[in-house]
Amino acid sequence: MLLIQLFNSNGIFYIILAFFSVIASLTIIPKNYYKKFFLYGLVSGGIADVVIASLLTLLGLIRYTNFEPFGILGVFSLFTPITWTFAFMLFFYFLPVRKVFLVFYLVAWAGLNWSLGVVMEKLDLFHYYGIQNYISPLMFLIWYSISAYVFRKYEQRVTA
Repeated sequence: MLLIQLFNSNGIFYIILAFFSVIASLTIIPKNYYKKFFLYGLVSGGIADVVIASLLTLLGLIRYTNFEPFGILGVFSLFTPITWTFAFMLFFYFLPVRKVFLVFYLVAWAGLNWSLGVVMEKLDLFHYYGIQNYISPLMFLIWYSISAYVFRKYEQRVTA
């Protein structure tokens, strides 16, 4: 019954995104760096997503839909923070050193995530409300910028 319900909804999209982000990170990131990037990805991606999505949902600015039977508190899918964790692992792994490239890199990741949100909106999996529809690219840029800054600063202290 659970499988029938899952495949009859668009909720399978959440599982597919999580699956591909996990496979990509396992394939690309070397095993000796995996633990380090997993911890950064978990905090900056998975945990931050839970906090941000919960806050924006409570404020009525976003809403995830069609995520049952894997919904958590009616706010988001179980697979959403998993996807963000492994996506951020890839983000940190490929983070450029030179500032010129970093700016383009941050804009590219913010644009990619905003575009994915638009696609998810078209698939009736996610909805932006009010001003969030217009400022979400900026919010993604801020999220990635803060994450990259913290990653760089912490890594400089650890290696120094």
